Amino acid sequence: MAETRDAGGDAAAMRAARMHAQAQKTAPPREVRLVAHSNILYWWVVWFYGYMCALATYLNHVVVPFAGKQIKFFPEAWLGISYVAVLLFVILFTNVRARVLHTFIIAAVVALALVGMEWRWGLGSVFSFVPEIRVEMNLAFYMMMSTGLLLIWIVVVFFIDQLTYWRFGGGQVIERHRLGNATGHVYDTRGMLMRRNPDDLFRHKLLGLGFLGLGTGDLVFKAAIPGSEPFLIENVWCSTAQQRKIERLLTGMGGTGTP
Repeated sequence: MAETRDAGGDAAAMRAARMHAQAQKTAPPREVRLVAHSNILYWWVVWFYGYMCALATYLNHVVVPFAGKQIKFFPEAWLGISYVAVLLFVILFTNVRARVLHTFIIAAVVALALVGMEWRWGLGSVFSFVPEIRVEMNLAFYMMMSTGLLLIWIVVVFFIDQLTYWRFGGGQVIERHRLGNATGHVYDTRGMLMRRNPDDLFRHKLLGLGFLGLGTGDLVFKAAIPGSEPFLIENVWCSTAQQRKIERLLTGMGGTGTP
């Protein structure tokens, strides 16, 4: 009998623990902080691929004597071309917004260009010129460029971007500036509206790792005060998870979620 009572007590304790854990998950958070990142956040692709190019050059290289030093180059043409392509891709799509419609337009333009080249010259003859295009970047270039970009990326993402943030809690949204050089704003969360701008395919989904379940996003908030201007928080990291937290918090404080 004692063992039966103990088993029943353990089961009840486990159910209570599960209910408590579920309640904690659904309960609105006490405070949420959002940081608006700059577009440097997406430049991780460039320094990461640069290190991959450096590794490829280190493992497979030709040595060219120059000024008394042995300079290492990758023997194939495609590596330097691919690095330039990645760099131009990041420069373009961190400055140009590609919504869903824009993505279809870009895909259509690229498809028409390929069809035109096939009709005029033939893709085989076009790609035969690729080995003749030599973009020579040695091992030292890849290492120096990638290390410099990595240091800039760390300083901007983990320090400079963190100097300004928005704190949601206590019925208010407070814009904080750690250095105190800019004017902060305070908004009441009662009746506040929140919406999320349409995601950019390349910036949010691809460069922001949205396809891995992480991703970035742009969140817009508008206080219920008549005449108040909405404020935008761009490039929020893990934006979907942060959006759900904000929705629960605003609902608990009398605000509204995404309209």
